[in-house]
Amino acid sequence: MFKYFVLTFMIFQTSLTHSKPHFFTGFNKVLKDTQDSNGKLEDKPFSPTLGFGYNFNLFDSGFGFSPQIGYIHTKQVANDSYGKQRVHTIFLNWDLIWISSLSNNLAFRFGVGNFIKRTKGEGGKVKIPNGSGTDYARRPGKTVSSYSSTFNIGADYNFDLQMLGWIEDIGLRFELYTFRPLSKEHRNYAFNIGALLYF
Repeated sequence: MFKYFVLTFMIFQTSLTHSKPHFFTGFNKVLKDTQDSNGKLEDKPFSPTLGFGYNFNLFDSGFGFSPQIGYIHTKQVANDSYGKQRVHTIFLNWDLIWISSLSNNLAFRFGVGNFIKRTKGEGGKVKIPNGSGTDYARRPGKTVSSYSSTFNIGADYNFDLQMLGWIEDIGLRFELYTFRPLSKEHRNYAFNIGALLYF
């Protein structure tokens, strides 16, 4: 999958003259709470996030293509005596952007994404609530990967500062991710929020 992402960058970089690389730094937050071993809701933490992408202007129109690769680092404390589990996520966004004629500083984004979540635990079992009783689930003792696809929607705001040096401009980004959008029971949401550096 990573090879396809790099290939897409190369094709658009060589075929389109107007491209704008950017670096993203911010936080990721999962919106759906989970239950701990006592059945109480526990809030998901804000996780540091880094990303790199390009904005390609399509044929001098208000539309563009904005692929992005990113990394989310989450360190979750387990609800038992087996210590901590480390969660690392790599995501690939395949977004289109639209710049409104009302403001050149504001761009709306929509598209799809792929998330690869890698979880490494210390093994053992964890006791979890199951209806009126409890059940046991295995905690991974090695690195386990899971894959998800998302629908994305968000917005970028650029300050148009005309900066000198290798940073040309700065901005802000908010993007909402919908996991399993067709499943009422298993649907979940997450968002990225942070700063953009254009160079």
